[in-house]
This record gives sequence, structure tokens and C-alpha cells, in this order.
Amino acid sequence: MAKAKTPPQTDDGTIARDKATPKATPSASQVEKIESFTAAFKADAHAAADHFLGGREEVGREESDGGNEGVKVTVTYK
Repeated sequence: MAKAKTPPQTDDGTIARDKATPKATPSASQVEKIESFTAAFKADAHAAADHFLGGREEVGREESDGGNEGVKVTVTYK
């Protein structure tokens, strides 16, 4: 029968662990951000979102009811 390998133990009671590399913080261009635009008309809310985006990368767009103010367009971008 084979013997099971046991990790070496230290005399001071600490546990030996593998050195893990810390995860780097993502740059601002990799983080998704959200911005909302509310207007009386759907076309105006979308136009405001398009104007805001400019050259930014759009990830998603959601249209919802803005209550008394009209239509709310929420844009997710990088």
C-alpha cells in the first residue's frame, strides 16, 4: 500500500501556503459604467444618450418609463 504524502509542517504552528499573485485592479477603460437620460419623448432621450456616448463603447441600452417626466434611457458603456 502506498503512503499518502503530507505537506511539511513548520515548528511555529503556521500553515504554509502557495504564493498567489494578487489580481490587478482593472483600468478605467475596462470597467462598465451606467448613465441615465430622461426626456419627454423617446427620440429625445435616445438622442441625448447618443450625444453623451460620443466615441465611448456602448455595452447595452435599456428603455423604461420615466414617470411624469416621460421616457428614461439607461446606457451601459465602457
